[in-house]
Amino acid sequence: MERIKQMKLKKALFAMAFLNITIAFLLSLFIIWLCIELRSQIAPMGGISINMNSAHVITQPQNSTAQAALLADIISLVQIILPILIYIIALFTTASMFYHLKLKEPLKILTQGAACIIDNNLDFTIETTSQDELGQLCTAFETMRKTLLENNYTLWRQAEERKRLNAAFSHNLRNPVTVLKGSIKLALKNIEDITTASNPFTDHLLRMESYTNRIEHYVETMSSIQKLEDITLQPEPVKWDSLISELKNMLCFLREDTQKQIQFTPAKYEKNILIDKSVLFQIAENLVSNALRFAAARIDILCSISSGKLLLSVTDDGCGFPEKLLQNGIQPFQKGNEDMGHFGMGLYTCELLCQKHDGNITLKNNPTGATVSIILTIE
Repeated sequence: MERIKQMKLKKALFAMAFLNITIAFLLSLFIIWLCIELRSQIAPMGGISINMNSAHVITQPQNSTAQAALLADIISLVQIILPILIYIIALFTTASMFYHLKLKEPLKILTQGAACIIDNNLDFTIETTSQDELGQLCTAFETMRKTLLENNYTLWRQAEERKRLNAAFSHNLRNPVTVLKGSIKLALKNIEDITTASNPFTDHLLRMESYTNRIEHYVETMSSIQKLEDITLQPEPVKWDSLISELKNMLCFLREDTQKQIQFTPAKYEKNILIDKSVLFQIAENLVSNALRFAAARIDILCSISSGKLLLSVTDDGCGFPEKLLQNGIQPFQKGNEDMGHFGMGLYTCELLCQKHDGNITLKNNPTGATVSIILTIE
């Protein structure tokens, strides 16, 4: 059998078929011979009687009982059917041997390997037990696994290098920005001590201070995005009514500095939900803050639960999203207008947090205004 295991698939199949058919042929011959012998013993066709007083040989049929005749007929039927059954069994035996010797183990190895890859687990080895076509496939699968593992290591190293580069960039840039801010403030203070009148030099310093603040904000934004990518969720059971109450308090706080109307409509739900509240509140704060910037007079917020998902949608009556943003999707530092005080990171931050919570975010324009909807998994 070990020799058959090392054969190619076609050759192994022919070898097994030839072996089983040969055995079936020999067994069929034996069955036919045995049936003929049994039938001749049970119900002989005739006998020979020799008359010693005569030169003639007389053949006389021997009488057999009805039971013996019936048994002889059954043996004749068995003589026909049994060889056919033997050949059928030989075919099934060939198929079973071929599967167990040539297919079962390689298919099991490949299935387990595919399951590990689907689970993002590349820390395993695919062993090759033969040199046939399936053995070669296992070898190719192992080569693919090693290549994927090497590529993952390469991507991981690149990601870590990018994080270190961002951290070094933020750290190195933060120090000179701090020095510039301090120098500008000191210069402005000295000018104010000398004269209270406005002059071009003061205007230049104020402009420099504004852009220095923007650079500092940009550095902090880069650092926060890097931290968001490394964030670990901590979902916990929360009462729905308590969560809605906290969301209302947050909306009241955001509405204090604006005259725009906020309509919050939560759905009723009696059970607890499993969620990381900090993620939800950060997403909601970003979306509502953006809506307050672009809304003309009103913001509608809907919050509900369906099929183990939390749905939150924020709709404003503003100018809507640019077509470029809807076509290209959410990207970092992509702004809806030329507002110098914002860097276009709000929606990108929300998208990262939604993905962390096994959810997603969608944008769409309405006849008047726009709607941002998020879905978070709460099970």
